[in-house]
Amino acid sequence: MDNAGEYQSWPFEAWLKLAVMQLGLTPTEFWNLSLIDWFALTRKSTPAPMGKDTLLKLEQDYADT
Repeated sequence: MDNAGEYQSWPFEAWLKLAVMQLGLTPTEFWNLSLIDWFALTRKSTPAPMGKDTLLKLEQDYADT
């Protein structure tokens, strides 16, 4: 059974170019990454959302008077 068709939807060639040309990884370093590590490197970082306790503290500290 040939599984090559399964991987055609994954943009490995584009990811390899990004890894080497923009992130400075070697091809070997790229291929040794897990998908979790790759996504951690390439996804935008966003701060954690504000928790309820923090919001309540802000409301208390800056209450409308």
